[in-house]
Amino acid sequence: MKKTRYAELITKKYGKVNPSIVESLFEQAVEAANNGELDEAIEICNDAIVFYKYSTIGYEIICLLGLLSEIYLNNDQKEMAEKVFRLGMTLIEDGKRNKLDLGSYNEDIDAFLDLKIKIDTL
Repeated sequence: MKKTRYAELITKKYGKVNPSIVESLFEQAVEAANNGELDEAIEICNDAIVFYKYSTIGYEIICLLGLLSEIYLNNDQKEMAEKVFRLGMTLIEDGKRNKLDLGSYNEDIDAFLDLKIKIDTL
């Protein structure tokens, strides 16, 4: 079964995931990262991404990807930081092309380019 079909079945049976779950997990990940609990922050971000897949959140997930990339970087996981960075850049480019960025393209691209500088200096 393809992922999209599975997502449709989940949504039909249980409904869309409330976006506040993803937002709450994002806040918890920020708090964990600020407390130096980087492995826990990564875990929370990954859980948020799972919930995101079944939610109504769209382009706004870019904030979570930026956070996750930065946490990986701070946790000496440069390869993972780079992978998440590239995923975020793809989302930014798609958002711009499809006019989904809600006017935040310049801020998002600047934040991700700053992140790329950090990745490249390690």
